[in-house]
Amino acid sequence: MNDNEHLKVFLNPLAFVPIMGTSVTGVPSEPTPESVLDFLCTPGVDSDVAALVRRCREISHEPEPLFAAPSDERILDKLVWPLLHAKGSYILGNYLGTVSLCGMVSEMLAVLIFEVADPQINGARMTETAQRELFGSSFEKLGQERRVSILHAYGLIDDALKTSFDRIRTTRRQYLHLWSKDYDKLSVDAVACYRDALTIVVSVLGQTIRDGKLVLDPKLTKYLRAQGVFAASEREQ
Repeated sequence: MNDNEHLKVFLNPLAFVPIMGTSVTGVPSEPTPESVLDFLCTPGVDSDVAALVRRCREISHEPEPLFAAPSDERILDKLVWPLLHAKGSYILGNYLGTVSLCGMVSEMLAVLIFEVADPQINGARMTETAQRELFGSSFEKLGQERRVSILHAYGLIDDALKTSFDRIRTTRRQYLHLWSKDYDKLSVDAVACYRDALTIVVSVLGQTIRDGKLVLDPKLTKYLRAQGVFAASEREQ
């Protein structure tokens, strides 16, 4: 660097100053809710309550909300809570986190759809060996583009859901794999990814209410019963 050149730097970009003693005095201070929020929010993004509420409203314009989900540990851990964290990431201004989490949710959804469908070959359940012979790998270990193509070819998803899957995959790939991708549309793309992921989740889990009861797809019901999610009613105990 020449004497007449200057380089701007961001000091201690990963430090939570109140507890790490990286302030001017070097003495840790007591963290406050405001300082925690300021640390969690993306630098340069407003962390005041009004900004948080505004971003919450932006991400919460959902085409069809998820108002109930089966209390299955795997479904909650792989689909519902990551989608919740995707929304939370957007509220904090972490738009890249939203895109990343929605990409994860879409991959888990593709595998779940295949497992719930329990596809057959010659009248028997398709084993992992048969999957490798047909697809070149077990379905779970295939790339997402190939998974979605198989689901569509088998008629397990329609054109609209395939489009949602593809949009999430291509958006995620651009932001997570391409150095040249700019972030000027990141917040808009994050909202689109979230809505696509939510659309697929709602479609897979089902949101039909009949006679005051949540009605699930029969195939999903069969899958959940096999996982031991259903509990016996009091009359059966």
